[in-house]
Amino acid sequence: MQWILHGAPLSPFVRKVMYVLKAMAAEYKLKPESPGFYSDDFLNISPLGKIPVWQEDDWTQPDSSVICQYLIETQDHPGLAGLMPTDPKQRAQVRWLEKYADYELCPQLTYTVFRQRTLRMINGKHPQEEVVLDCIKNKVPPVLDYIEKALGPNTYFVGDQLTMADVAITSQMITFMHGGELIDANRWPNLRRYFNHMYQQDTWQALIVREKKTLDKILGPKHYNLSPL
Repeated sequence: MQWILHGAPLSPFVRKVMYVLKAMAAEYKLKPESPGFYSDDFLNISPLGKIPVWQEDDWTQPDSSVICQYLIETQDHPGLAGLMPTDPKQRAQVRWLEKYADYELCPQLTYTVFRQRTLRMINGKHPQEEVVLDCIKNKVPPVLDYIEKALGPNTYFVGDQLTMADVAITSQMITFMHGGELIDANRWPNLRRYFNHMYQQDTWQALIVREKKTLDKILGPKHYNLSPL
């Protein structure tokens, strides 16, 4: 059986799945698909025209959350232990925070800041910096305020172990970093401490190093290339 992941590694949703695959040391093929330039074959397996899509031989499944849940449920690997808690209330909270990352963090950190400062440059366009600054000033703070409070002094968002809530939230923060911004340690000290901790983990580092090399190759080393440390 051949495993194929359709998508672009710089996408926070593709990164989520790649984290799970990396955690279980899985062998798979990454088939690049970039938003706005999808192949006809990809659109046939992605009803909403979004990445990623997971493929096993002739079977395909879209949506990063569904893909990750499927892998966790079907692959008996110690690297996936705890990503989805067994306690129903904790599991519900993980699902809620993953949804929050996908639908509240993403529009600001990824679809605005990263898209303007990175994707537009990749496509030969100048970023609309006024749009970015307005987002950072007026739209980013409320969504970060919520997860700052949700995290509190804890190491992880749910329980005392890394879960899919952490994978989803950290993935958005990495994209924010690729867009030239880091969590403000003065306003959101818990989140900055948290991101520093997550950034240093081997699985995240393996993905981040690869992504930074890609950005340096496309945009040059003077592009936003930050480190929280």
